[in-house]
Amino acid sequence: LYLKSKQYLRPDSIRDIRCIGNRLLRTNPELGKRNFSELSVSECEEWLNAAFHTNPQFNKARTMLHGLFEFALRREWCDKNPIKRIERKKVVEKEIQPLKLSETKRLIKTAQNESPVYAVVVALLVYTGIRPREVRRLTWRDIDTEEKTITVRSQCSKTGDVRQVEIPPVLNRLLITHNPENTSYICPTDWQRRWRKIRDNSGFRGRWVQDVLRHTYASFHAKNYADLPRLQLNMGHRDQSLLRSRYINMHGISRAEAKSFFN
Repeated sequence: LYLKSKQYLRPDSIRDIRCIGNRLLRTNPELGKRNFSELSVSECEEWLNAAFHTNPQFNKARTMLHGLFEFALRREWCDKNPIKRIERKKVVEKEIQPLKLSETKRLIKTAQNESPVYAVVVALLVYTGIRPREVRRLTWRDIDTEEKTITVRSQCSKTGDVRQVEIPPVLNRLLITHNPENTSYICPTDWQRRWRKIRDNSGFRGRWVQDVLRHTYASFHAKNYADLPRLQLNMGHRDQSLLRSRYINMHGISRAEAKSFFN
């Protein structure tokens, strides 16, 4: 019933809810047979700890379970939400080192060797800072090579907001060459598997860091343009605090490299 009530969400979000729920039920099937009103705070916390072993995973599952109990509360299946009394676990963000200019070139070259279409998708990830899931939802009609902008529509955006991302010269040249002038999705079928193969063949097997391309884009952009409000708009952040504390790492990036990156 909870899943049915969430059908307005994106397929990715529905899949996350289903995966978390299934993992909880596999970990302790007996708890799945209990009434909502019978579950205590300690039982729920033990359940989460048994099923999810890293702090980010725990927090994500806690959020889902919190929503599920709120759903139950609205239907009067219980009179309290025990998840409210379970504290989120502290996540210490590790410093993410942006890729070197040579590494970004190698990624795009490897993709180009596979297919020009793959090179376009990888270049979008490298040169715009658009989130991987957002890129998977983009269509060719979202790209305007004359205005040099990409519109990330609310249906594509992680936050549900609409934003426009500027297209740097190097990416615009590639898009003009390969734009098929249709409304289809930019990412080809089975992109996740293909993208993993491109990373592995570029020398990143077993050492790829999630969101590293978004960090790379932000760091090179800050070094080249020194314009945080402009970068904030492109990244889709509400303010600059996350950029300063997490995304920007200009150590080891020269001005010449930053200029080369975007040209």
